[in-house]
Amino acid sequence: MSAAPSVDRFRRLARSSPWLWQTLEFRWRVFDDAERHAWIRRPGDLRVEDADGHVIQAFPGTRPFPGAMVGRRDGGWEQMPGRWPSALEPSRGADGLVDEVPEDVDIDYDCPFFENYHWVAMLNPVEFADPVHDRDRCGIPVELTELTIVDHHGRRAWEALAQPTAVYDPRCDCCPLLAGEYDHEDDAWVPGPPSRVRLDEATGVCVRIEGGGHLDLDVDIVAVDGPLADGLFTAPRRRLFRR
Repeated sequence: MSAAPSVDRFRRLARSSPWLWQTLEFRWRVFDDAERHAWIRRPGDLRVEDADGHVIQAFPGTRPFPGAMVGRRDGGWEQMPGRWPSALEPSRGADGLVDEVPEDVDIDYDCPFFENYHWVAMLNPVEFADPVHDRDRCGIPVELTELTIVDHHGRRAWEALAQPTAVYDPRCDCCPLLAGEYDHEDDAWVPGPPSRVRLDEATGVCVRIEGGGHLDLDVDIVAVDGPLADGLFTAPRRRLFRR
């Protein structure tokens, strides 16, 4: 097994997921919830089933979210209707990992939403990656140590001990990947204990979180970039029963 990745490469993998895969099939479990089975085809197609194969949600993503707003580096917002954010190409290194995301891009990118922002952050764990630079705060949001390469359900993954800091900036305050809570009065994150996190090496998806007493996540990636039929993303019709 090759040497452990550097902190810089781990952060670059964490910001790369939107550009490393087009289709994904996986099973996942959060907390003590029952296992779910999901298929995604970028930009917006989604199917989710329960452990018994019953469809929970299925839809084709025919267009971007109406009136989607994208953040700018200057802290402002602008509307970007009619175009998927992933159409913007990022700056990449020689290894294919993202050095810097496009300047005008929604951090949610084009992953279809399911249930809450834990899902979105799991698929695009950029909150592990980039420093915070704004008028009131700056610094590294997550300190990464004890990096190593591990096997995760038969796939190579990069593992690190992740400690959130006072400038940790989760996708949603209510759905952070790491432990702690946001203090609105001080405009700062109150960090909890560190968690061990894993990123799938090929896709950048966050496939494991354990420890920290906060979020217990396990993702088993079944297939990447395999062909998926259009019908997979069509919700089954409800039968009408007549007496």
